Amino acid sequence: MCLSILTYHITDTGVSIRFLNVRLRHIPFSNIEGIYRGFTWKIVEVWTVFKVWDIVTIKKKTGLLKYVTITPPDPDKYVAEVQKRLAE
Repeated sequence: MCLSILTYHITDTGVSIRFLNVRLRHIPFSNIEGIYRGFTWKIVEVWTVFKVWDIVTIKKKTGLLKYVTITPPDPDKYVAEVQKRLAE
C-alpha cells in the first residue's frame, strides 16, 4: 500500500487539496471553468506528485493563476465526477 501525502477530494462545494490530511487549497465549483486530462503550457499552480501521466488540469474562472494541476489516483474518474458536479 502506498501512502499519498497529497490527496484530492471532491466535496459538496468544490475540489479540496490536502497535504497529510491538512487542507491547503479549496477551489469552489463556482470558480471552476473546466477540468481535463493532461497539462497546459500556461503558468500553473502545481499540486502534483511525480506521476506526470496522471496529470489533471483545472481551469479557474478567476485568480492570478488560472490553471491548477493535480494528480488524482484515478484521473478519468476524477475528471468525470467533477464535470458531473459542474453540470448540476
